[in-house]
Amino acid sequence: MVEPIRTLEPAAGPHSAPPHHFGLRVLHTVWSHRPVGARGELETVVTEAAATPDDPDSLAALRQHIKRALREDPDLRAELLTLLRSAPAPEPSPLNVTASGERSIAAHHIGTAVTGDRNTVRR
Repeated sequence: MVEPIRTLEPAAGPHSAPPHHFGLRVLHTVWSHRPVGARGELETVVTEAAATPDDPDSLAALRQHIKRALREDPDLRAELLTLLRSAPAPEPSPLNVTASGERSIAAHHIGTAVTGDRNTVRR
């Protein structure tokens, strides 16, 4: 495997979560499907994205390369579709709902809520 793709290997720590591993699996799949002549461009965009992860242009170049690969290779599309279907579902984010103040209400989903004194609800 090419060195720039290895630079994206997760290290121990906060970036070693499964989504990072899944992204690497996608990148490795794209790499394995690219013709040898097209791998140099992928190497370049991966190197730039790894060196400047906060640069939207380098990330856009990587996305464009992957999109082009998907357009050109139906076998790659099929393999990535299988990979996506087998991906574990993301853990739901914890939800915190806070109500603050007199007569305040809080809930994840609320239908009709009436607060205050002497309110009348008409249907």
